[in-house]
Amino acid sequence: MNQSPPTLSYQSLKPWFDKPALINDCVAQVQKDLGSYGISLKYSGNTNNAYEELFAQLKPQIQKLLNTNTILMEILYRVDVSEETVKKASEGDEDFSELLTRLILWRELQKVVTSFILR
Repeated sequence: MNQSPPTLSYQSLKPWFDKPALINDCVAQVQKDLGSYGISLKYSGNTNNAYEELFAQLKPQIQKLLNTNTILMEILYRVDVSEETVKKASEGDEDFSELLTRLILWRELQKVVTSFILR
């Protein structure tokens, strides 16, 4: 397969949003990376709304971490969301907890897709 890994953008990741096996791998990656910080996410197995399902559960937990200033930076480091990426993305008017939630989920998908492409 002669494809470049996707960038951390909607346009680049969009073609991968409807690949059930990759979505399931992404959910497993999110659960593994965040589970070690006590963040538990339930997944119904429905790949059609996996993003919305995870987003709805993760956003309030990210909001709580923003308010208590605990391990959020460790989580971003673990998931590999750079400070530069956060700064650049936060230049818009998106709610900060929504922005961080989106970046975490997109980065996890990006890692899974990149791994798939490089196989």
